Amino acid sequence: DNGRDCVAFTMPEKSCPPGFVFSGKQCVQSDTAPPNPECPPGTILENGTCKLIQQIDTVCPSGFVEEGNRCVQYLPANKICPPGFNLSGQQCMAPESTELESTCPPNSIFENGKCKVIKNIDMVCPPGYTDSGDDCVLYVAPAKECPPNFILQGLQCIQTSSAPTQPVCPPGTVLQDNACISV
Repeated sequence: DNGRDCVAFTMPEKSCPPGFVFSGKQCVQSDTAPPNPECPPGTILENGTCKLIQQIDTVCPSGFVEEGNRCVQYLPANKICPPGFNLSGQQCMAPESTELESTCPPNSIFENGKCKVIKNIDMVCPPGYTDSGDDCVLYVAPAKECPPNFILQGLQCIQTSSAPTQPVCPPGTVLQDNACISV
C-alpha cells in the first residue's frame, strides 16, 4: 500500500530458453552422443574390439634346429653297399672297388653327406592369445571415451552447459526489480 494504489507482490516463475531445463538455480542444456571407443597403445580397433597382434614364438621339437621357417634335424646317413659288396671304412669292397651309396630314412633327404629331416615349426601363442594362423592375437574390450565437453554416464556421453535463469511473471503482472507487480 503506497497510499494510492494496491500492489500485489508474487515470486516470479523461473523458465529456461528452448533446449534448456531448469536444474537447481540454473538452466542446463543436455545433449547426448555415443562414446568413441579407444584402444590401448599398441592395439588396433577392429569390429568394436581392441586387437593386440604379437608375433608367434617358434618352437622346434627336441633334436631339431630352426632354419628359416622350418625345423631341421641332421642324422648320419646309412652306408649301404650294392649286393655282393662289403662295407670297408668309407668304401664298398668287392672284386672291384665301387662307389658308396648313401640312403636316408623316410621323410628325409641326403644333403652335404648327411640325412636332413624336415618338420614344420610348431606355433605357440602366449597365454590368453588366439592363434590366427600367422599371428597371436589378444582381444580386449575398448575403453569408452567421450568427445571434449561431454562426460560418460552409463553408455552415453552427456554434454551439459548452463545459462542464467529468466524470471517470468504470471499474466496480469510485470517484472520489476526481480518481483512481479500487478498492473
